[in-house]
Parts: sequence; structure tokens; C-alpha cells
Amino acid sequence: MPLTDAEQDQVQIAAAAAGKTVDDFLRDVVLTAAYDPFLAALEQAADTIASHADRIQHDYATN
Repeated sequence: MPLTDAEQDQVQIAAAAAGKTVDDFLRDVVLTAAYDPFLAALEQAADTIASHADRIQHDYATN
């Protein structure tokens, strides 16, 4: 999905503030997001829960 004009302006301002070209700025942002440790931890937690799904018990009331 293309950026709106307002979003493009924001990216240009942020890139300039970081002292980078827009392409370099966007590349860094995308790579940072891809290697986000919080995201990695969430993915690991989801994998852990999925691998223990057969042992998870709950006491939900069925009213």
C-alpha cells in the first residue's frame, strides 16, 4: 500500500532528522522491525504455548 502524501512528508522529515536518505532510513526501519526482540519473544511464546496445547487445562465455567 503506498504512503499518503502526509505519510511521505513524515518519512522525509524523520529521515532528514536522522541524517539519512529516505531509502536508507526506510531500510533501517524495516530491518529494525524485522529483528525486534519483543516480536521475537512473542513468536517464541506462541510456539511454546502451541507445543504445550495438549497439556493446557482450564476451568472455564460453561453456563
